[in-house]
Amino acid sequence: MAKHSRKLNQKAGRINQSRNGAMKKSAKKSQKQPQWQSWLLSTLALTILLSTTGVIIAFGWISILFIFNPEQVSWLNEILPEWAQLPLSKSDRPQTLPAIQLSLSQKNRIAGETIYLDDQQQKSFLLPVFQKRANCQSNCQELVELRVYQRSKSLEFRLQPEKYYNLITQMSVTGLTESFVKASFGETASNANNQEGKKRLSFTEVKAFEDSKLSPGFWFYARGEHKQEDSSIVYGQIYYYNPGNSSLEQMLSWKNPNGQLPKWEQVTGSAAKELVIDQTVGLEPHLQVYQIKSGQLANNSLVLQEINLQSEVEDFGYQKSLLLARNGMWTPALAWLTSLQKNRQQPFPESVQAQIDLIRLHSQFTKSQADKISASPSQQVLTDLIDGRWEKALQIFTASSQNAQEIATLLKADRGRLWNRTAVALRLNPNRQSVLAWTYLMLALQRGEQRATSWLQEQPNINQKNLTYFQDLLAKLNYEVTTTQLSQIIGGVQQVTLVNNADWVLIPGTADLKITDNQVWYQVEVSAFHNHVSWLNSPFTNLNPPKTQSSQFWAKILGISADPTIQIIVWLQNGEQQINPATIKAVQLRNGVLRLLAAGTSIPQTRNNSLQPKPLALTPAALEWVQPSPLTVQELYQQNPQVVQVMLKNTWRALQQSGDMPSGAVPKFPEMQVKMGDWPVQLIDVTNDGNQDVVLTISGAAIESLNQSASINRRNVEAQKRPRTLIFSNTGKVIYNDFRPKSQQALSAIAHLANDPSLTLLVENAHKYSLKRWSGTNQRFE
Repeated sequence: MAKHSRKLNQKAGRINQSRNGAMKKSAKKSQKQPQWQSWLLSTLALTILLSTTGVIIAFGWISILFIFNPEQVSWLNEILPEWAQLPLSKSDRPQTLPAIQLSLSQKNRIAGETIYLDDQQQKSFLLPVFQKRANCQSNCQELVELRVYQRSKSLEFRLQPEKYYNLITQMSVTGLTESFVKASFGETASNANNQEGKKRLSFTEVKAFEDSKLSPGFWFYARGEHKQEDSSIVYGQIYYYNPGNSSLEQMLSWKNPNGQLPKWEQVTGSAAKELVIDQTVGLEPHLQVYQIKSGQLANNSLVLQEINLQSEVEDFGYQKSLLLARNGMWTPALAWLTSLQKNRQQPFPESVQAQIDLIRLHSQFTKSQADKISASPSQQVLTDLIDGRWEKALQIFTASSQNAQEIATLLKADRGRLWNRTAVALRLNPNRQSVLAWTYLMLALQRGEQRATSWLQEQPNINQKNLTYFQDLLAKLNYEVTTTQLSQIIGGVQQVTLVNNADWVLIPGTADLKITDNQVWYQVEVSAFHNHVSWLNSPFTNLNPPKTQSSQFWAKILGISADPTIQIIVWLQNGEQQINPATIKAVQLRNGVLRLLAAGTSIPQTRNNSLQPKPLALTPAALEWVQPSPLTVQELYQQNPQVVQVMLKNTWRALQQSGDMPSGAVPKFPEMQVKMGDWPVQLIDVTNDGNQDVVLTISGAAIESLNQSASINRRNVEAQKRPRTLIFSNTGKVIYNDFRPKSQQALSAIAHLANDPSLTLLVENAHKYSLKRWSGTNQRFE
């Protein structure tokens, strides 16, 4: 029994032992699994705790920065929606309109009248900012700034009962320089603010253009008024607000002597209207027209581009039309262009069509003036001549002797306005009898009947019958034709600012060297003048003025006692001449250099325009421009093939010697004929031997067309060169050459000097003008 009990106990012990072992193994497994899960959960909990702590700290730090230095959290606005944008500084925080006005008043500024940009929806507006001028009694506010505000999109401020606005953009405004406002009206708007440190005239008013059909955006102008004596000039600037990029741009500066404001009109028929600035005073139209074009500097930007009269295509009839328009003959120019349009197989480019529309706009004005019935015959004749109605004006002249005498006074007083028109009209049609008649009458009244008759006999197709007709016209005047000696002076000119009285001899009638506000000083370096006996050329080493009464000496020898007027001629960038009269005040002779000091209104400066001649000064009676009708090289070849063959070969060699063409063999004549056949030439006897010489003026563009193998940079350089001239004898020999190596001379004109039957070349050198005549003895120009 006891033995059996031990066996049971042993068996039970083994069973318990095995059960305990299994439990231990199971316990070991269960201990390993909770340790891994615990580690994972602990790590996750710690990560969440640290992240939450970091986010809390970050939000706290951002909140502190936003309170004390908001600019450091500006990056948040890049990821936040518009309604949740953060106002970063006190100045950037939205404000109500009364708050904006109060803020400006605290800075001694005045908020102007708001101009809403969205049809009174009050989502955005322009705010002019003014300040009061010191020591001012009336009209004392001046514009100093322009601001654009937009309704705040922040949810915080959208829920407010009042409207809050953000400042979107702003621009400082300084006005225009006084010199620009007072300058002659040939100066373009781009020159308005190029004079730092000059006295400026401020703006006093800002207005919107009331036209809903303009390009997307908002156009408005600032204006002011400058009063001088009995007249005033309105001036201002055009601005454009571009909502696409929230930019405020100053587009154009303008001025107007007639008080009219710029306006938008349909001129070219395009989808967008054009900006028209009407500067017309009197009977001569002066209209500037600007088109809206896409800018190249930034996306969605716009520019105002003026329609000018620069050549756009190589067409002979088109070039003639532009010449007429540049000289104020708008209606004949329009007639030419209209005829050309009908006969062209392809329409003109858009830029040329815009020029035609500009010419049409001017023609409408001159036509309407000529269609009116004027109170006086001279006024009617003037409007007819301006519009190119030569025959109708001549009928009024011949209607009665009273008409003729009144019109004679008009012609005698002309200072180039009518003369330039007749010169251009004869250049295009030298056989038009009515134009010849008006030219003859003006010459007779201004320079004497003998000189006028001499000029008339030199014109083509003049016979005894029509010569008698012209002389009968002059006899109708019953008017004393001038035979007195007029001043005949030619020279270069430049504007000067400082004048030392001690350096100059005042002419009789000049009390002191003072000028008015709208005048400037011009210094004329005389190239030649007529002393009542013959022409004298610089240097004037043989002039010996007396020590006493020298002013009377100069007035007499220069012929300026009766009329000290001298014309200042400037070539504008489009090739047009601008002529301003000036009055000679004083004379100076030093080391053979004779200079005149004259006072006149300011003219555009062309110092950087190498393509045009330098400014020229001459008295009205000094010379007559000679401009024969042109023909092409191909047309000349049909008349005289031998001369053209020699001429083209010599032309190619001259271009090689000057470096404009690469050296090498001269091409064969057929190749040169193809390349140069369309070049214009003129036939004129410059050597006084009775034979027609050939004048060939070559532009940079023409040389560029020969240099097709040259690099683009080289061709661009050629295109920017000023036209130069070759003159050939009737055998094809070169007798005048602007293409000599390193030569800086250029032929400016061919002219008849007063009291000189031979032709003279007016040549521009590096620093001055000179006159050259043909020497039969030395067989060259001297």
